[in-house]
Amino acid sequence: MPTQPSPGFTGIARAYNAPPGRGVANRVREKSPLAALRQSGGLTCAELSERSGVDLIIIMLAERGSDLLPEERAAIAAVLGVDAFMIGG
Repeated sequence: MPTQPSPGFTGIARAYNAPPGRGVANRVREKSPLAALRQSGGLTCAELSERSGVDLIIIMLAERGSDLLPEERAAIAAVLGVDAFMIGG
């Protein structure tokens, strides 16, 4: 792997050469409340999507910090058996 990124490349080489704590290679993503609740219920994103009626992509984006519409949040909370405010986002 090159130690310096080529002028037109900004992918992994940039993260590889980033200072400590700054870059994809050094970031540890905390689990979102939605992901934690889903996993504790033993569900995959696809299963939660099917049971709640919320599109799979919406659930995946919500686990990465995107906001949910109130009706999406309510449907997911009902499947998980929690109050909607616990989901976050």
